[in-house]
Amino acid sequence: MPSNELSKVIQELVKYGYNAEPEVVQFINNTPDPNSTIKFLISNIPEEIFTLNMSHISNIYGRSPSTSPSISILNDMTGNSTGSGTYNDFVSIFQDRLSQLTSILSNRINPYPLNSLKNTSGEVRVVGMVSNIQKTNSNHILIELEDISGTFSILVHNNSEIFNLTDEILLDEVIGVKGKLSSDSEILFAEMIYFPDIPLNFRPPHATRPVQAALLSDIHVGSKHFNSELWSDFTSWLKTPEAEPIEYILIAGDLVEGVGVYPGQDIDLEIINIYEQYDAFNECLKDISGDISMIMIPGNHDAVRLAEPQPGFDLEIKNILSSSNIHFTSNPSTVIVEGVPILMYHGVSLDEIIAETHSTQVSYDAPHNAMIQLLKKRHLAPQFGSRTRISPEQKDYLVIDKIPSVFHSGHVHKFGYGKYHNVLVINSGCWQSQTDFQKRANITPDVGYAPILDLDTLNLTIRKFS
Repeated sequence: MPSNELSKVIQELVKYGYNAEPEVVQFINNTPDPNSTIKFLISNIPEEIFTLNMSHISNIYGRSPSTSPSISILNDMTGNSTGSGTYNDFVSIFQDRLSQLTSILSNRINPYPLNSLKNTSGEVRVVGMVSNIQKTNSNHILIELEDISGTFSILVHNNSEIFNLTDEILLDEVIGVKGKLSSDSEILFAEMIYFPDIPLNFRPPHATRPVQAALLSDIHVGSKHFNSELWSDFTSWLKTPEAEPIEYILIAGDLVEGVGVYPGQDIDLEIINIYEQYDAFNECLKDISGDISMIMIPGNHDAVRLAEPQPGFDLEIKNILSSSNIHFTSNPSTVIVEGVPILMYHGVSLDEIIAETHSTQVSYDAPHNAMIQLLKKRHLAPQFGSRTRISPEQKDYLVIDKIPSVFHSGHVHKFGYGKYHNVLVINSGCWQSQTDFQKRANITPDVGYAPILDLDTLNLTIRKFS
């Protein structure tokens, strides 16, 4: 650890009249916010103690903090937003999406530029972004593909083996196609459709020691329907020997209910001030042991912009959630926990995937199947301009460039999990009972679920509090 960082910790301790043994200084420096850790420690240390050692730390946190948290964060766009809403910004994000996903597909097919096809014949492979998709009078599917060189028409015959795949294709996603050109080279008759997808032979990284993480989402503190009793049951269970291996909690957005999120929301609010909602959420965290590291992303109910990618919480919210063991990052982010890459995404685009995908397997009752569609497309919000607001950045942060071991999402308030090409997919339900809005939408939420992930084996244990 750089000596100047350790010196800052020592100086801060001295400012409050304390010394510390080297192991304590190292421990404090390894926490997400050393200054907050120092304030927490000195507010809990006995009055007669002025030199901190590791036994004092162990007594404060409830168990030995011998293993420092192993957390790193990829793809955090907090503070890096470049979009100003101009036409060029939108061009940039789509060009970056096309470039990233073409690179993935090019590992499997060697595509021709679309503007070269009229000078070509026979069998070709192409990659492009879907700019239009429609059914012909003969019930075939006509797809317009676009790349940086031009556009081209792809026809999928209604009796071909790949026709059912067209039910999964959305506007603005990037696909590959193999087929044969018509005699006049004006149209490509599709024989194969390729999604960027997860390779079949993907082998997910595991942790090198036995350690667990709890995966939560959609707490909705501030709502009249926040189930505080179930939450209390969960935090009480965390103190039991059974929960001893849990060293991490990952929360995939909607920490609070928010204000003005949907029409008539005020009748559902227990707390009408957004900052007071975060105060109440912070109180809910106080029963969680300080040596459990928490990672939090925002959701569409939280006090950040609605457009995705959403930056992490601003300083005012972070100051309210002042615990030293919280890591904040953007929605989405890939967090590396004990060497295990976990893609965290709140999941607003799942509404769109469920609405637009014709397969009966993709539904609110099986939200993990909608998440699998996103893995296939290697993009978290492929269709632009409909239900999901997208911020035009120079980089498309919603591309799934790094394949995760685990894909964790929420938003739809339904619980589901499965595996796709060895990636564990989890939608972790919620902690909010059914609202009037959900009754009108015929949504029965799955409340009080806490999936517990073994990071060394990637096995999942489902804890249901009721």
